[in-house]
Amino acid sequence: MSSYAFLRQPRWLALAFLVILVVPSFLLLSRWQLSRLDQRRHYNAVITANAHAGAVPVDQVITPGGTPVGDTELWRPVTATGHYDVSRQLLVRKRPLDGDNGFWVATPLVTDSGAVLVVNRGWMKATGGATATQDAPPPPAGEVTVTGRLRESEAAPPQPGDLPRGQITDLDVGLVTRDAGQVYPGYIDLLTSTPDQSGLTPIPLPDIDEGPHLSYAVQWVFFAIVAVGGFILLIRRERDYADGATHTDVA
Repeated sequence: MSSYAFLRQPRWLALAFLVILVVPSFLLLSRWQLSRLDQRRHYNAVITANAHAGAVPVDQVITPGGTPVGDTELWRPVTATGHYDVSRQLLVRKRPLDGDNGFWVATPLVTDSGAVLVVNRGWMKATGGATATQDAPPPPAGEVTVTGRLRESEAAPPQPGDLPRGQITDLDVGLVTRDAGQVYPGYIDLLTSTPDQSGLTPIPLPDIDEGPHLSYAVQWVFFAIVAVGGFILLIRRERDYADGATHTDVA
């Protein structure tokens, strides 16, 4: 009788099937983490290339009603002049900064051309409970010139009916402008303002790092190796046990 005849037993067939199933899954998860790493590297390259370029008028980069902000425009510093429409100002919920929960303050800027550019004027700390209504520091009155980094509009789901007054879940340009006419397809994170504003923290650039994706990819490969190696080890132990039992019976 073959030393490996036990592999035809149902429990060993089931174990072999499990190994055949999980090993390709682990390798696919490793490839997925590597693809996430490539995406992160591309994102970091876009930030590095665009964020520190010289500021130009917003109309040189995007146009009202034009295509959404893409890699070419994302994080580019732009300038615009106009006046704030405080009546449409909204607070974007659940935006943490340095360990504190808070809000982004999104205020439409009606530019000199009449088109509307949404300005993320900065971050403010949340006070009170999740259902509390909060007031943001007011923007400068009258004409203002702003410089900020271009961001793509977020896609907001239907807004919950129980949100406090003046708050939204995502910085969706359409939610902030509310059919205000000609609207730029992205918003800006404010860098400077003339006249200056007070009471808000500027939005920092995201951290430029590669995250844990490479280590996770290696871990999934390691898990696949462990699964195969562990299965082989179990087979050898079972074979040695079967051989030992056979020799005992013969003796």
